Amino acid sequence: MNKLDIIVIFLPFIFTFFYALIFFARQQINSKHYLSNLIYSFIFILFINLYLILKFFNLFSSQQVFYIVFVYLCSSFIFMNLIQIPISSLQAKILKIIFKDPNLTEKLILKKYKSSNVFEERIKTFLFNKTITIKNSLIILENKKILLFYTFLKFLKKIYNIKIS
Repeated sequence: MNKLDIIVIFLPFIFTFFYALIFFARQQINSKHYLSNLIYSFIFILFINLYLILKFFNLFSSQQVFYIVFVYLCSSFIFMNLIQIPISSLQAKILKIIFKDPNLTEKLILKKYKSSNVFEERIKTFLFNKTITIKNSLIILENKKILLFYTFLKFLKKIYNIKIS
């Protein structure tokens, strides 16, 4: 394995890292355009990715070019989904509620599913999935891997200055 092979292996992940950095920087500057920042950062790094591939095309095989672009696209997709989890989770829950009872009005949903009710539903889901257990009125985290995910979400909340009421 030569140096070029090592560069080819890590290049898509480096591009994704810069994608994340540019996205977070854009969010600090203008946090109102979340989706635009996400898409523009992705496209900007994709163009840089493609430019560098074209500039040094004679150094890469076609398989290496495919690998660099494909892994960048996949890791960017994973990044996009990770930062969307807090938003999409609540949206999915609301859609599930509406799907179960199509006769609900907005007022009825807000009246029936206060934030405390949604919280109770989340607790039930965690209990059902065995993510947590309750022993002697104490909630115990059973899935220790979730702590890594929780730490990541806390980091994102701090970056975006998100406060949950």
